[in-house]
Amino acid sequence: MHLHPGRFPGAQLTPGAITLRPETAEDEAFLRRLNIAVRWNEFAALPLPADQKVALLQQQYDARHAGYRADYPDANFQVVERDGAPIGRFYVQRGKREHRLVDIAILPEHHGQGIGAALIDILLTSAARARATATLRVDHFNPAKRLYLRKGFVEIEDLGLDALMRWTAPSAS
Repeated sequence: MHLHPGRFPGAQLTPGAITLRPETAEDEAFLRRLNIAVRWNEFAALPLPADQKVALLQQQYDARHAGYRADYPDANFQVVERDGAPIGRFYVQRGKREHRLVDIAILPEHHGQGIGAALIDILLTSAARARATATLRVDHFNPAKRLYLRKGFVEIEDLGLDALMRWTAPSAS
């Protein structure tokens, strides 16, 4: 699937073809590197040597990876690529009534380029076509929460550190 700015109003994509493809076992090293890159700031303040922080992030990746596959066995686990090089992940569970954003992550050097917004548009278009809601869980302090709010998600439950959010397609008038 190709993402083009013209198909996603408001997306300010920089040059380079953005595509999605199914995740494979060969993506393991990239996915581990991605996890470290996107979560590093959360661990930066820990009074530990860098190698111990990396080890903790690797353990976190292992637990999250296994948990996603156990909790969402029918999800689409996709790798986001720019010009054929992996730059992120996009995991979505599509059910009859609910399309759940399981996880989305883009390498920090690709932030602010409209990629996340375009991926959310894919989720919402898919949910609208299926007449389903879209849901996700996000940390209250995650900057992506602002994007979700702009896209029309509303917080439906405070889960402590996280919020459960839902998007419902606007009614046809």
